[in-house]
Amino acid sequence: MTGGKCGKNLTWTLDYRDILTISGKGKMDDYDFGYKSPSPWINQRDLIKKVVIENGITSIGERAFNFCTRLTSITIPDSVTSIGERAFSACTRLTSIKVPDSVISIGEEIFNDCGSLKEIRYPAGRDFGKVLSQGNNAKLIPYNTAPPSAQVKSSTTKPANERKFIPVVNQTPKPVVEKLRWKVEGKTLTVGGVREIKDFSKEEPPWVDSIDNIQKIVIEEGVEKISANAFIDCRRLELLTIPASVKTIGDTAFTACYCGNRLENGGRNVFWCLEDGVLIFKKNPAAKSAFDFSIDVVSWLAVEKNITGFKLEPGVVPKEKFFDRLAKRGNALHVSFS
Repeated sequence: MTGGKCGKNLTWTLDYRDILTISGKGKMDDYDFGYKSPSPWINQRDLIKKVVIENGITSIGERAFNFCTRLTSITIPDSVTSIGERAFSACTRLTSIKVPDSVISIGEEIFNDCGSLKEIRYPAGRDFGKVLSQGNNAKLIPYNTAPPSAQVKSSTTKPANERKFIPVVNQTPKPVVEKLRWKVEGKTLTVGGVREIKDFSKEEPPWVDSIDNIQKIVIEEGVEKISANAFIDCRRLELLTIPASVKTIGDTAFTACYCGNRLENGGRNVFWCLEDGVLIFKKNPAAKSAFDFSIDVVSWLAVEKNITGFKLEPGVVPKEKFFDRLAKRGNALHVSFS
């Protein structure tokens, strides 16, 4: 079990059943995914299947649970009065959610990119509008917050416990300031601070003075795309460390994007790239015949946890070990042959 603090008077725990529980009284902290203040469970977000927010907690922080791609269930108590922007964005397995009657303030794009979300239940009479449905096709389903007899009131009488709804639809979103962050320590280059690392084939990268010594590259959490040729001149590269947030890696983003031993099993004649989680094997146009590839000490193993499917282009032949490895994976994958 792991845990820690997530607010002045709040704590969190993640148990062996992959249930994240938020406990305490008061406000949850706001977070900025992958940058200066990521959520404290960011490194375990791929494990979280259920979130339980206990009674007494008054807010759900900005970007608190975004990119929790295995999350299927969330419990929100009546003590919560506000939900921050993008709180559940990119929770791709979340199918339904109920917003309690206590919520009077809700941020923008809280369910952005929740592709599996089918329905959002919310208090009748509240106009959350497009704030709830932005980025998905979820059905908005209002529910009554009181028995039918209590719904009929005199036009001059308001319920004693009526809450005032304060929409935040027209609030200007906080700008996300991105700045490339990098450092070289010994033979290791660490890069982050941006969602996309750009192509440096037409200009010198900021680490150019150390480029001949770099043998290991570490990409920080929060980076989502590594452009083609981003590290093209790191010719001594031997090891990659890439976080689960990376979904796309362009052609020859790394000088050593080869499959198998440099001299055997195709070597430099078979390259790979990653497109929205699909690992694509490509034959070097300069190769004169078809080449197979192995799964021994290959650079694409650095992105194995990011892979949702495989595609083999013409002229690339997998070895038997490749299919053995697929069979051992716990999640189903799509494999296609061109």
